[in-house]
Amino acid sequence: MIGRVLVVAAALLAGGCQAPMVRLSTPEPIVVDLNMRVDIYERGVGSPAAKPAPGTDLPAADAGRRARMGDIQTFKNSRLVGEGRDGLLSVLSRPEGSYGAYVEKNVAEENADRVVVMRQLGVERRLSLADMQAQQGELWRSRSFSGEWIEVPQDNNTWRWVQKR
Repeated sequence: MIGRVLVVAAALLAGGCQAPMVRLSTPEPIVVDLNMRVDIYERGVGSPAAKPAPGTDLPAADAGRRARMGDIQTFKNSRLVGEGRDGLLSVLSRPEGSYGAYVEKNVAEENADRVVVMRQLGVERRLSLADMQAQQGELWRSRSFSGEWIEVPQDNNTWRWVQKR
Protein backbone atom coordinates (compact mmCIF):
# COMPACT_ATOMS: atom_id res chain seq x y z
CA MET A 1 0.00 0.00 0.00
CA ILE A 2 2.78 2.43 0.90
CA GLY A 3 4.59 1.51 -2.30
CA ARG A 4 1.55 2.44 -4.40
CA VAL A 5 1.20 5.77 -2.62
CA LEU A 6 4.85 6.53 -3.29
CA VAL A 7 4.49 5.63 -6.99
CA VAL A 8 1.38 7.81 -7.35
CA ALA A 9 3.04 10.68 -5.45
CA ALA A 10 6.17 10.41 -7.59
CA ALA A 11 4.06 10.42 -10.78
CA LEU A 12 2.15 13.51 -9.63
CA LEU A 13 5.32 15.30 -8.63
CA ALA A 14 7.09 14.45 -11.88
CA GLY A 15 4.15 15.76 -13.92
CA GLY A 16 3.80 18.88 -11.78
CA CYS A 17 7.49 19.85 -11.96
CA GLN A 18 7.31 21.19 -15.45
CA ALA A 19 9.15 24.51 -15.77
CA PRO A 20 6.89 27.54 -16.24
CA MET A 21 6.71 28.92 -19.76
CA VAL A 22 8.50 32.25 -20.15
CA ARG A 23 7.66 34.41 -23.17
CA LEU A 24 10.67 36.19 -24.57
CA SER A 25 8.79 38.16 -27.18
CA THR A 26 6.37 41.04 -26.78
CA PRO A 27 3.13 41.49 -28.68
CA GLU A 28 4.32 44.97 -29.76
CA PRO A 29 7.90 46.19 -30.20
CA ILE A 30 9.47 48.06 -27.30
CA VAL A 31 9.95 51.74 -28.11
CA VAL A 32 12.81 53.70 -26.53
CA ASP A 33 12.69 57.46 -27.04
CA LEU A 34 16.04 59.14 -26.41
CA ASN A 35 17.06 62.75 -26.85
CA MET A 36 20.76 63.35 -26.36
CA ARG A 37 23.23 66.06 -27.24
CA VAL A 38 26.93 65.29 -27.52
CA ASP A 39 29.48 68.09 -27.70
CA ILE A 40 33.03 67.11 -28.57
CA TYR A 41 35.86 69.55 -28.03
CA GLU A 42 39.47 69.02 -28.98
CA ARG A 43 41.80 71.43 -27.28
CA GLY A 44 45.46 72.20 -27.76
CA VAL A 45 45.92 70.00 -30.81
CA GLY A 46 46.99 70.99 -34.28
CA SER A 47 48.28 74.33 -35.41
CA PRO A 48 49.98 76.86 -33.13
CA ALA A 49 46.85 79.03 -33.45
CA ALA A 50 45.02 76.44 -31.33
CA LYS A 51 47.31 77.04 -28.33
CA PRO A 52 45.87 78.97 -25.37
CA ALA A 53 46.56 82.68 -25.31
CA PRO A 54 49.15 83.87 -22.80
CA GLY A 55 47.67 84.55 -19.37
CA THR A 56 44.93 81.93 -19.68
CA ASP A 57 45.01 78.63 -17.89
CA LEU A 58 42.50 76.32 -19.51
CA PRO A 59 43.16 73.26 -17.29
CA ALA A 60 42.76 75.39 -14.16
CA ALA A 61 39.55 76.90 -15.54
CA ASP A 62 38.14 73.44 -16.30
CA ALA A 63 39.14 72.16 -12.85
CA GLY A 64 37.56 75.18 -11.14
CA ARG A 65 34.33 74.74 -13.05
CA ARG A 66 34.16 71.05 -12.14
CA ALA A 67 34.84 71.85 -8.48
CA ARG A 68 32.02 74.38 -8.20
CA MET A 69 29.52 72.59 -10.46
CA GLY A 70 27.39 71.41 -7.53
CA ASP A 71 27.20 74.88 -5.97
CA ILE A 72 26.27 76.49 -9.29
CA GLN A 73 23.46 73.98 -9.82
CA THR A 74 22.23 74.60 -6.26
CA PHE A 75 22.15 78.35 -6.99
CA LYS A 76 20.17 77.70 -10.18
CA ASN A 77 17.76 75.33 -8.40
CA SER A 78 17.24 77.98 -5.71
CA ARG A 79 16.44 80.51 -8.48
CA LEU A 80 19.28 82.78 -7.32
CA VAL A 81 21.16 82.85 -10.64
CA GLY A 82 20.29 82.51 -14.30
CA GLU A 83 21.96 81.82 -17.63
CA GLY A 84 22.50 85.05 -19.52
CA ARG A 85 22.51 85.67 -23.26
CA ASP A 86 26.30 86.07 -23.19
CA GLY A 87 27.02 82.58 -21.84
CA LEU A 88 27.65 83.94 -18.35
CA LEU A 89 25.71 83.59 -15.11
CA SER A 90 23.87 86.51 -13.53
CA VAL A 91 22.89 86.82 -9.88
CA LEU A 92 19.17 87.58 -9.99
CA SER A 93 18.38 87.39 -6.29
CA ARG A 94 21.23 87.94 -3.82
CA PRO A 95 20.69 86.29 -0.45
CA GLU A 96 21.51 88.32 2.64
CA GLY A 97 24.65 87.94 4.69
CA SER A 98 27.68 85.80 4.07
CA TYR A 99 25.78 83.35 1.86
CA GLY A 100 25.04 86.17 -0.59
CA ALA A 101 28.74 86.99 -0.74
CA TYR A 102 29.48 83.30 -1.27
CA VAL A 103 27.00 83.16 -4.18
CA GLU A 104 28.50 86.28 -5.80
CA LYS A 105 32.07 85.01 -5.34
CA ASN A 106 31.28 81.64 -6.94
CA VAL A 107 29.37 83.23 -9.82
CA ALA A 108 32.26 85.64 -10.49
CA GLU A 109 34.78 82.76 -10.48
CA GLU A 110 32.54 80.66 -12.73
CA ASN A 111 32.13 83.54 -15.18
CA ALA A 112 35.90 84.17 -15.25
CA ASP A 113 36.52 80.49 -16.02
CA ARG A 114 33.79 80.46 -18.67
CA VAL A 115 35.46 83.43 -20.38
CA VAL A 116 38.79 81.53 -20.43
CA VAL A 117 37.06 78.55 -22.08
CA MET A 118 35.17 80.79 -24.55
CA ARG A 119 38.37 82.59 -25.55
CA GLN A 120 40.06 79.26 -26.25
CA LEU A 121 37.09 77.99 -28.24
CA GLY A 122 37.05 81.27 -30.17
CA VAL A 123 40.72 80.84 -31.10
CA GLU A 124 40.11 77.25 -32.19
CA ARG A 125 37.02 78.13 -34.23
CA ARG A 126 38.35 81.50 -35.44
CA LEU A 127 35.42 83.38 -33.89
CA SER A 128 35.32 86.61 -31.92
CA LEU A 129 34.64 86.51 -28.19
CA ALA A 130 31.23 88.12 -28.80
CA ASP A 131 30.29 85.39 -31.30
CA MET A 132 31.50 82.68 -28.91
CA GLN A 133 29.50 84.23 -26.07
CA ALA A 134 26.36 84.22 -28.23
CA GLN A 135 26.91 80.55 -29.11
CA GLN A 136 27.63 79.59 -25.51
CA GLY A 137 24.60 81.56 -24.30
CA GLU A 138 22.39 79.53 -26.61
CA LEU A 139 24.08 76.30 -25.52
CA TRP A 140 23.63 77.04 -21.80
CA ARG A 141 20.00 78.09 -22.30
CA SER A 142 19.30 74.80 -24.11
CA ARG A 143 21.02 72.81 -21.33
CA SER A 144 19.07 74.53 -18.55
CA PHE A 145 16.48 72.55 -16.68
CA SER A 146 12.81 73.42 -16.47
CA GLY A 147 12.19 76.19 -13.94
CA GLU A 148 15.68 77.71 -14.16
CA TRP A 149 16.05 81.37 -15.11
CA ILE A 150 17.30 82.07 -18.64
CA GLU A 151 17.59 85.25 -20.67
CA VAL A 152 15.59 85.01 -23.90
CA PRO A 153 15.32 87.34 -26.91
CA GLN A 154 12.21 89.35 -27.61
CA ASP A 155 10.91 90.76 -30.90
CA ASN A 156 12.53 94.19 -30.72
CA ASN A 157 16.17 93.14 -30.12
CA THR A 158 15.75 93.19 -26.34
CA TRP A 159 16.14 90.41 -23.83
CA ARG A 160 14.11 89.37 -20.80
CA TRP A 161 14.44 86.86 -17.97
CA VAL A 162 12.01 83.94 -17.93
CA GLN A 163 11.86 80.59 -16.22
CA LYS A 164 12.48 77.82 -18.71
CA ARG A 165 9.51 75.61 -19.42
